[in-house]
Amino acid sequence: MNDDLRQACIFCNSTKVIRHGHTTTGNKRYRCRTCGKTWVHEKMESSKPDLGIIVEEYLKGKTCRDLVNFYHSSPLRINQKIREFLDGCPNWEDYLDINIQKHEPKLVYCVGRTFSCSSKGSNSNTMFLAMAIDAFSTVVLGFELAVKDSKEVWDVLLKRMKSRNVRSQTFMTNGSKHIDDAITENYSDSSIRIYYHRAFRDKEINCCLDRFPINHKLINDSIKSYEGLRDQTLNLFLRDHYDIRIKDVLNSNPEYLIKRLRERLENRPKIRIEGLVSAFQTRFEKFHMLKDDPYPLVNGWIAYWMLEGLDFGFSRMSVYMQVPAKTYFNNFSCGQKAIPILFEQDNHELKAFVVEVAARSLQIPVFFSKCEMNLEKCHMY
Repeated sequence: MNDDLRQACIFCNSTKVIRHGHTTTGNKRYRCRTCGKTWVHEKMESSKPDLGIIVEEYLKGKTCRDLVNFYHSSPLRINQKIREFLDGCPNWEDYLDINIQKHEPKLVYCVGRTFSCSSKGSNSNTMFLAMAIDAFSTVVLGFELAVKDSKEVWDVLLKRMKSRNVRSQTFMTNGSKHIDDAITENYSDSSIRIYYHRAFRDKEINCCLDRFPINHKLINDSIKSYEGLRDQTLNLFLRDHYDIRIKDVLNSNPEYLIKRLRERLENRPKIRIEGLVSAFQTRFEKFHMLKDDPYPLVNGWIAYWMLEGLDFGFSRMSVYMQVPAKTYFNNFSCGQKAIPILFEQDNHELKAFVVEVAARSLQIPVFFSKCEMNLEKCHMY
């Protein structure tokens, strides 16, 4: 007889014992043929994965059913635990404010999305998300949820941003009267532009890239565009720790900037504002978990996307801070501030970060160069 079955029933001492499968944690279960009772003889220690990791996987796109094999619980229980975790997370805007003392974006995109979902208070089962996004870093500066698009929802969002001392010279919209009226009321000194300018700026940069393999005009324009920002934290960071400036890095590594500009133009749907908005639409369209209270889930999703590392090694949040820092969703959930990282001066990661900041500065569609999109008038010839 197998050693497992030599034991007697712990209830009636009968030796008529058979195997009876395993528990969800992998422990062997036995059953007595005499009294019919079951038991576990030796319990193996089991530990469920960190709930923060489970929440991250969920925010990436996995369903509660997908997570059953990882968390060893029912979808309903996983749903409940995820909600409890996100309910305890900080407000994204508050977290942003504790990391950034001064908000002075050069340009803010006002982006709204209507999406289908089961939600209380909506007869049409739709909701509306209003977001104010920094054009430089694509960090969400603030967001507001409502049943539908209206001037009121934008007014609430912009008033709150103003109370947080978010100051911007320019806002970019799709021409919506709701948005434009709210901007005029809350940011009367700022100008309003439409998305056409962004496409035109991309076309300008593409034109320059096609002229020369290493385009010194673009390098100089990158330096000028960065120096045109009110917030030049990265220059201060480089000066204090390395005794250099952004212009020193770009002039020493011109090919890095040109390569990165091409990547950003070619991969626009993935790494620019289009990718962020599209990812939100994909994740929350027909998202039934929103029906109780959408805020914690949307708040958590935005935080995850702002803190996740991008293809160049750092997050949107790090770019917005203008300091190379590793940011983690787990730090956000605990309310811990991002911690800057010091590299060696010739470190590849440091160069990649500086080049990314320069490329993003150049692509802000409020920077004007002398290019008239006309070869005969181009000052390079």
